[in-house]
Amino acid sequence: MKKIVYIVLTSLFFINQLKAEDQEVIVKDRLKSVTVFMQNAQLFKESSVSIPQGTSYLIFNDVSPSINTASIQASGEGDFTILNTQYRYYMQPQSVKKPVVTKQILNRKTALEDSIYLSNLRLQKNQDLMYAIEKERNLILGHQLMKGNSNHDSIELLEGTIRLLRKELNELAQMKYLLSVKSKMMNDHHQMLKEELKSIEDQIQNHNIQPTQVYHHQVIVTVYSKLASKGIIKLNYLVGNAGWNPQYDLIAKNHQSDITLIYKAQVYQNTGEEWENVKITISNANPNQGNTKPVLPVWFVNFQRFVNQNRVKKALYVKEVATESLEDVQFDLGAKEKADLLYEYTNKVQNFSSVAFEINVPMHVSSNGKFHYMDLKKETIPTSFQLYLVPKLDKDAFVVARLTGWESLDLLMGEANIYYGNTFIGKTVLNPSILEDTLDVSMGRDRSIYVERKMIDTQTKNKLIENAKVYLADYEISIKNKNRGDISLIIEDHIPVSKNDKIEVQSTNGGGKLNKNSGTISWEIDLKGYEKKSFNYGFSIKYPKDEVLIL
Repeated sequence: MKKIVYIVLTSLFFINQLKAEDQEVIVKDRLKSVTVFMQNAQLFKESSVSIPQGTSYLIFNDVSPSINTASIQASGEGDFTILNTQYRYYMQPQSVKKPVVTKQILNRKTALEDSIYLSNLRLQKNQDLMYAIEKERNLILGHQLMKGNSNHDSIELLEGTIRLLRKELNELAQMKYLLSVKSKMMNDHHQMLKEELKSIEDQIQNHNIQPTQVYHHQVIVTVYSKLASKGIIKLNYLVGNAGWNPQYDLIAKNHQSDITLIYKAQVYQNTGEEWENVKITISNANPNQGNTKPVLPVWFVNFQRFVNQNRVKKALYVKEVATESLEDVQFDLGAKEKADLLYEYTNKVQNFSSVAFEINVPMHVSSNGKFHYMDLKKETIPTSFQLYLVPKLDKDAFVVARLTGWESLDLLMGEANIYYGNTFIGKTVLNPSILEDTLDVSMGRDRSIYVERKMIDTQTKNKLIENAKVYLADYEISIKNKNRGDISLIIEDHIPVSKNDKIEVQSTNGGGKLNKNSGTISWEIDLKGYEKKSFNYGFSIKYPKDEVLIL
């Protein structure tokens, strides 16, 4: 609040300092282009102006409320001099007076309140009459003749009683019908009165509300011209509440084709200014990131003493006072909507420390915070596919695409949509922040492989001489290629790993490669079309006879 008051006071002071001969001119500007960074965006505006003689103040009205005032820059073309630029938070004076509630409106409100009171009384009376009719009907139906309990009634008396009851019940039914119709009409009229009263109360309430203050964020460019002239004023500034995120489409026709990568940008902005039919450039630069070289602090080393079981020990304790690291991130952006294909209208510009994509098709991005997807470029990446199968956990094979030559694409970490054979099969995360030359991307499941894993034998034997037991287990894995094409895959399984010196584990790998640290066994298998293969593996565990083994 103090900051806003200060800005308003500063703006008022600025206005009071204008000389009589100085002139304010609100220019009609147009947004020409926008450069969208990972966070923030830079807006470039232009305006053709008629500049009076002397000093003038050219006002770019209703700029973004999230403007970075330190980033404002102005340039121009013409016979004039730009003196300075300033930001102003301007409150428009109220031109509309508070309306007054008329006497007629107040009188109508009183009349409606009286009418509603009387309407409530009529509704209650009508409800009481309907209740009385229902009670009278129940009384007639409860007569002794209706129940058949009288033994002295003649036929003539019974017939007369029935005619009387019929007449009474018909009259009661007619009265109830008329009261119901009347009740409906009275309820409708009552509701109409309430709605009119609500409307008048809202009207009176709106009359009591002060008109909303109108605020304008303005950039003022001060210029000086010896003579009246025409020229062009250009303005650019940085705004917040805008940016973009990378997203990819990975498209594979089959296991033999290279992957097609479409690089996209999720562009968003909520700056308060509409980006309508403007040229957009997507940049991986970050204006908020510090540009000062970090300085390493002194790294001290010393001894630390601590008490453990009542004995003092010396320990070498190394403490890093402070560490700072720089992570060089390459980010590639692009933003486009499809005309033919948007990436066909995108130019990649490699700068010293950043990459930008210039979109040559005018774009529209609304100031609503929603994502606008833009295709930046399309690349074909050399790819080899590898199938992985873990039958103990899942019956499906998993496809991993191994991409090479991706380093020059300036990719960033982002979500990727996976398409196989023009069918969307899921999502994955593309993580290029690795040091390897090959980038592995999970492409989803492949159900063209049949696999069965089963235990074929298990037993526990006693070794009397060593006073130990031996647990034996054997497994069989069968696989079949259900397609006519040849495939290669890696099958993974595992055996137990001992962390106890008294437990010894030995493996029969069945031709696979054993990782002793993790217990993982892997087999590289080649299958022709419709071919089937099986192989066995097993393990043995020797442990003390008096212990119980937990598997």
